Order: sequence, then C-alpha cells, then structure tokens
Amino acid sequence: MKQFLTFLIISIYSIAIVKASDTYIEKEQPAIDFLTGKASISLDAKNKKVTGTVTYTMTVEEPTETVFIDAQKMVIHSVTLDGVKANYSYDDKKIRITNSLKKGKQYTLKIQYEAQPQKALYFLKDYQGNDQIWTQGQGKYSSNWIPSFDDMNEKVIFDLTIRYHKDYEVIANGKLQKKEMINDSIQSWTYDMKDPMSSYLLAMVVGKYDKIVETSKSGIPLEMYYYPADKDMFESTYAHSTRIFNFLEETIGVPFPWQNYKQIPVKDFLYAGMENTGTTIFSDAFVVDEVAYQDRNYINVNAHELAHQWFGDLVTETEGKHHWLQEGFATYYALLAEKEIFGSDHFYYKLYESAEQLTAASEKKEATSLLDAKATSLTFYQRGAWALFALENEIGATNFKIAINNYLETHRFKNVNTDDFITIVEEVSGKDMSLYRKLWLEQVAFPSQEALEILAQIPFIKNYLSLAKERTQPLAGKWGTLARGLDGLVNDFIGQEVIYQLQGETSPEAIALYDKAFDTDNLIVRQTIGTTMNTIPKSLKKQFESLLSDASYATKEAALYHLWVNFPNDRASYLDQTKDVIGFSDKNVRTLWLVLALSTKGYHIDKHQDFYSELSAYTSPAYHFSTRENAFSYLESLGAFSDASLAYLIEGATHHNWRFRNFCRKIVDNLLKDSKYQKKYVALKDRLSEKQQAFLERKLTPK
Repeated sequence: MKQFLTFLIISIYSIAIVKASDTYIEKEQPAIDFLTGKASISLDAKNKKVTGTVTYTMTVEEPTETVFIDAQKMVIHSVTLDGVKANYSYDDKKIRITNSLKKGKQYTLKIQYEAQPQKALYFLKDYQGNDQIWTQGQGKYSSNWIPSFDDMNEKVIFDLTIRYHKDYEVIANGKLQKKEMINDSIQSWTYDMKDPMSSYLLAMVVGKYDKIVETSKSGIPLEMYYYPADKDMFESTYAHSTRIFNFLEETIGVPFPWQNYKQIPVKDFLYAGMENTGTTIFSDAFVVDEVAYQDRNYINVNAHELAHQWFGDLVTETEGKHHWLQEGFATYYALLAEKEIFGSDHFYYKLYESAEQLTAASEKKEATSLLDAKATSLTFYQRGAWALFALENEIGATNFKIAINNYLETHRFKNVNTDDFITIVEEVSGKDMSLYRKLWLEQVAFPSQEALEILAQIPFIKNYLSLAKERTQPLAGKWGTLARGLDGLVNDFIGQEVIYQLQGETSPEAIALYDKAFDTDNLIVRQTIGTTMNTIPKSLKKQFESLLSDASYATKEAALYHLWVNFPNDRASYLDQTKDVIGFSDKNVRTLWLVLALSTKGYHIDKHQDFYSELSAYTSPAYHFSTRENAFSYLESLGAFSDASLAYLIEGATHHNWRFRNFCRKIVDNLLKDSKYQKKYVALKDRLSEKQQAFLERKLTPK
C-alpha cells in the first residue's frame, strides 16, 4: 500500500514545530547601490576564454572606503573609477577597490578582464560539430565569466554586447538593439535591459539556431529557438507555449515584467531548465517528436520556468531559507498550467502523488521545514506547491489572487522573505495566518492528514482512494471493482491503478481483466501493462505484441525487452519489427535494440560488428549525455568496451554535468577493479587531455 494512504488510515504523525526567523538579510554592500552594468565581451571557443570590459554606475548611500566586485579566478587588466586608475586588490575571488566614496555621489567603475571559466559558462560542440556556448548562473555564480555580484540582493540593470562569429546566433537577456560587423567574420550583438535583476540571472547562448516568434495576447514577443535540423519537432516541442504564457499572465494577474521572452534548448544542460531573466535555457532532451510528446514533453518545464519570471526574477528571495518563494510558486503555477491543458484529474493526481512522496519522507525522518535553507528539492518544490494549494483552499481563490497581485506589485524588482508574503496574505484575507504558517511552513513533518482532508473534497480523488484501498484485498474480492475501473472512457489514473493491482496475477480472472485493459486503447493503461508485466502469459502474447505499435517510446522499449525475454523463438521477428525505431533523444529503443540484436543467436551475424560499432559510437561526446549513459551501461553489461569508449568514459568522468560525471565515475571505479582494464587505461593515458590524465592518474595510484 502506498505510504500516503497507509499513513492516513492507520496513524497520525507526531508534529514537530521549528521556530523560524525571517530576519531580513541586508545586501552585502549596503552603502552602495549599483544601478547599471554595461558589459562588452568577446568569446573564444577554441581556448574557452572570455575577454572584455564591464562598466558599473553606482550611487553611494553612506560614506565608505571600500567597494568590491565578485570575480572568480580571472586576470584583471585594469580597474578605473571615474576614468582614473583605482586602488584595488584581487585575491582570485573579489576585486576590492579602496577609495574614499562620498555619500550622495554617483561613480563609474570600469573593469577590464579575461577569464577561462571552469563553471557557469560552458563551451561545447553541438550534434553537428558546431560551437555551442551557454551559461548557468544559479548555483554556479555568473562571477565566473563576468565581474558581478554573487549576492542575489544586489539588483542591476544589465546590458550585454557580445562578439562572436557572424554565422552564429547570439542570444542574451533583454531586447536586441543592434548587430554590427566588427570585421569580415566577427559580429557584435547588443542586448538592452530596462529593469534590474540579480546577477545569477544573466544569460547568453551562442549556437546554430532558427526561431519562430509568436505574440502573446498582451503583445509580448515570444521567441522560440530550435536547431535547424529539428524543424519538424518544433510544434511538438513548443506545444501550447503561447497558451501557457497567456494563461499564466491572466492567472497571476500581473503583466509579464520583461520586454520579451525567449526559450533556447542547449546540449548537456545541467538541469531541466533555468529561468534567466526573460531568457529560459532548457535541456534539448525536451526537444521531442509527436510520439515522444506522449511520454516526455516540455509542458511542465515550460510553465515552471515561465512562472519564475514573476516568482524569482521579478521578486527574488533574500536568502536560501526562503527558496520556496521561488520554487514552490513556480511548481504550483506550472501545475495550474497543466490543469488548463490536461484537465483537473491530472492536477489533483499530481498533488496526490507529491503528497505520497512528502509523507514517505516524513516517515523516514527525512523531512525538513519549508523554511530550512538546507531543505531538499522535494520540500522546496512539492511541499512549497502544497503550501500554496492549502493557502488558496483556506483563504479562497479571490483572496489568493489578490494577495499574489499585491505581493508582486509591492515588491517588484526587489528581494523578499516569507514574512513579506504572509503579511500581505493577512492584509488581504483579514485572517491571522500563524497557525497556517506553523503547519505548512515551519512544521518538519508534512501535514498528511490535512492534505487528505483537502483532496478528499474532490470527487475524482474520492474515487481513486476508494480503488486504492483495495490494494491489500485478494483479486477474488475486488474483481468487479477493478473491472468497473476499465469501463467506458477510462481515466488514465484509475486505469493505471487497476493494472498496478493486477501486477503478478496470472489467474483466469486476472487474464480477463488484462484483456479488458488492452481493449481500452488507453495509452497510459497499455504502457503500465508493458512496464509491469515481466512474465507474459501465452494467452496474452498477441495483445502484448500490439504494444510494439503504440505511440509511446516508453511502451515500445518495455514491450520489446519483455517480449524478447519471454518468447525466444520470436526474437528475430520482434527485432525486425522495431529495427527503425530510435526512441527519445537518449535513443532508448535503438540502444536496447542493438544490445538485443547482438545477443540474439543467429540474428544477422554478418552485421554484428556494425551493431557493436554503432553502440560503441554512442559513447562519444558527439551525443547527448543521456544517450552516452545508455551506451555505457549496455557496454558494461556486455563487458565489451573498446579503446575509444574507454577514453570517452574518462572524458565523461570529467564532464561539466555533475550527474553524468558521477555516473561515469562509478563505472570507471568498477572497471578498475579488473587488472585487464587497469592495463588498458595505462596504455590509453597518453591519448587523453591533461585534465583527463590527471583524473585517471589519481584513480590508478594506489591509496
């Protein structure tokens, strides 16, 4: 039985209250107000270097002798104050200018620098071998590529001028003001911002892109970029984008705060997406065709990052303990956008799902207060969304919308803490929110009972919970209930629950229900059968084989594997049927197919070397890291690494994406337990880069 349901039926969790302090965190440099930042930079992809100047205007609020700018491991060529060489020191972290600055006076600070960033700015090659450059400031600090401010409480109006080869697109925050040719090959792009933002939201992307521009109801240009080779996937990737924009603008009730909105997919991104001011960068794993859209679309990430343009960009947290004001809000409004597109059952089921996860974390004593700066993503995102759902339920939809409007308008272009939000909620609703705050924001354990009481008001959830309570019952006692769940136009989540409760059942009664489930033609129900039925009864073979034709790459992958395992005599037939299916961007179906083809006795023996070469090639940096993960996993299971794939594995172990890097390091550690691979790596070491050699040397050196 799922944890949330079990918890609600048999126990009430003990409540632990954490007293949180919402003391306002002042700027690191309260004596200085930085107003504008104008940067002019050149990018050198070959040497992964940035050179340029940045000029700040600032006013002095109180007399001070020191002002500093964050700058990580740069070469500082000059620093001037009002055109005169400034007294400064630099420790590879901060540029400290020591001049007497007078109250009420405005100064101009100019810094000339160069940098070879180790993070926050990444130089890659795209899938065609073209340069691709992109930034990620949150959690990494933009001060790695431009002297700026790690303090998110320092908001500045930034304008960027970027120089690069004319054959590329250069995209950054703000409105493109002009493009100018510098010489025969180099062009400059100048982008203008009208309002202030935190430095971590600075962004730029360089690459080979085309774009389509649509316009919102309110007249905001919506620029949607794509790789030229992916033109046919534009519609399925950006499905409902303009609708989402219009919905959020209307639902939030505050006009979109920036001049335009851009969305750009990039290779090997660190996260799903990032809400840079007016300029969302997202993983190109969400570039999908019509089939992949059914399983892995961009809708939620699209809406989440767009919601951040208000919650995070327009109003920004003062410090980490108030991170829910960004992530919880973006998560909740993304759910509301999904409700608009996929319906209310989807919305309430997602809330139910997250409540289960939060309850499980509480039972394992892994829960934290929502106001804990070290809270998990589950807490900041999902519990934060639940806190807003509960708040709207408590004060009513009208008061909730007014409170959100007042909160954003009162604190626009400023930094906020939880008290700022709760104060406005109390003013609008006329209610004392202290009990709400203790329960939903400060309490360590997730308030599961209260969550159920809210959800139980929803007819769909009532029906779902009624079915879920049957999980512990024998099939004979619930057969009719399960059968009714598959009647008529089957609800995705009800039908899925029926299949979960059938898992492992092979009786004639179960087979009859599976027959009924197959006949629903519900994509989710059929996918659930494909992914949960490890042993396929012969009486269901024909129906199971039909899953190979479903419009779902997740279903095709699961069906191919389970059919191949269960019916050895038909393996060649299944492989022939799926030989042209690639799958998601990670080539999930194709990589599985190659392994099964290599493992099928007598199947195209003359092509086995080609199959192996293709699988091994997918470990190359030319592919997305998720494709490489699949290929590395399969090669490890086959025990069949080539010299090239071994070298690529070390490249992966030093990759900028930490998830992929850790994945590769685990495989390296496993391989190096075998003396055969130790010898191979000793022989390969000289073919690697200095960075990769240093990593491998550490691994080969006995501890």
